Amino acid sequence: MVAVALSLSSTIIAGSDCPGAHINMTMEAACREATTAGKPLPMYKLCKRMLVQRTPAGSFHEASEYASIAAEEVWLLYSFVMYYMRSALVNSSIPGEANAAYELCIHDYQEADATMDRTRRKLDRVLKGLSECCGLNLSNEYRAALHSVGACRDRLAKLSNSPLLDNNEDIYNRTMVAYMLGKLIGIM
Repeated sequence: MVAVALSLSSTIIAGSDCPGAHINMTMEAACREATTAGKPLPMYKLCKRMLVQRTPAGSFHEASEYASIAAEEVWLLYSFVMYYMRSALVNSSIPGEANAAYELCIHDYQEADATMDRTRRKLDRVLKGLSECCGLNLSNEYRAALHSVGACRDRLAKLSNSPLLDNNEDIYNRTMVAYMLGKLIGIM
C-alpha cells in the first residue's frame, strides 16, 4: 500500500501538467517526432539546425529542453528583425508602402516577442521542474507568435521586392518548429 502511494505521488510530480516534459530523447528523435507527422523534410532539417549547437547529435536531453532552446532561439531572432527594420526605416530611400509595412511589422514582432518571452519563461519553469501548465495556455502563446510573424510575412509579400520576405518566412518556419517541439511536452 505504501509502495503504491509513493509510486502515485512520484508519477504525479514527474508528470506535472506537461506530460512529455521529462522524456529523454536524442535531438534527432525529438525533431523526427515533432516535425515528420505530415510535415515536409525541410522542417525536420530546420529543427536539427536549430538545436544542434546546444544539443550535440546523439546526446540525450529532456523534451522540455528542446522546446526551451527553440523558443529562446526564435525569441532572440525577433529582436534582430526589429532592429533591422528600425535601421531600414532610417533610410529615407525606402518607398512609402515599404515604410508602412516595416512599421506594422515592427509592431507585429513586438507582439511576437512579448508572447515568446512569456513562452520561454514558462518553458524554463518546466525545465526546472517547477509547476507550469502546458495545455492551451502555452498553445495560445505559440499561436499568437505565429499569427504576428505571419501577419508581417503577408505584408512583406505584398511589396514588389522586399529583402526581408525570405528572412521572415524562415523565422515563421522556426516559430512553427518551436511550436511543434512544444507539442512534445503536452502543448495542445
